[in-house]
Amino acid sequence: YYGPRAGPDGLKLGMPVTPEELEFFAEQEMVTIIPNFSLESGETLFCIGGNYGPFQPNMPTHVPLWLAIMLLRRHKCRIQAPDWMLPDNLQAVFDEEKAVPMVFQPLPFYYVEIAQALYRNDPSSTFGGEEEYARVRHLVEAIRKVRYSKIEAGLRKVGGPITVKLNNLAAAECNMIRLLFKGTLDHFYELGKNNKAWTEAAVTNASMSLPM
Repeated sequence: YYGPRAGPDGLKLGMPVTPEELEFFAEQEMVTIIPNFSLESGETLFCIGGNYGPFQPNMPTHVPLWLAIMLLRRHKCRIQAPDWMLPDNLQAVFDEEKAVPMVFQPLPFYYVEIAQALYRNDPSSTFGGEEEYARVRHLVEAIRKVRYSKIEAGLRKVGGPITVKLNNLAAAECNMIRLLFKGTLDHFYELGKNNKAWTEAAVTNASMSLPM
């Protein structure tokens, strides 16, 4: 369960968000599209989040991911793969992740969610064919696994009160750590509460056993 719930003593505990919520946040990220339509007199689209355009056939323009997907599904554009998702760039990131165990390489904060959204919407067009798409998907998954392994290895080394500095973590990775720490903190809370109860019980029993 990922939503907010009542914790001990009725406190509201902030739980990690769901993958669907992370994808919703990721849809605000900007991507490049190649439109195949135009608006009259170079007009732009007026949206709550901002104005986007102008739109001219075969002229790249930047729009939020949600708008890019909407236009793609209406056959109004082609989404251009982000630079970080080019196979050579992903390969370089993967090599660095493997070579430097203590460092996370810079990636977009929502790289996992952006990738998933692009996979579901005409990926062959975005990545230039089935073969390139398969390579991109393989590399993104390989990077994700290496980074998750680093996180797990780092948390296993935590042996006491320390300050942990983790740069370049993505949203899904922060969510993972938050869930792990949430369980640990709950455990310590219960131990502290039980210890207090045991102490109070011991004091009461000691008082009752004193001679009058």
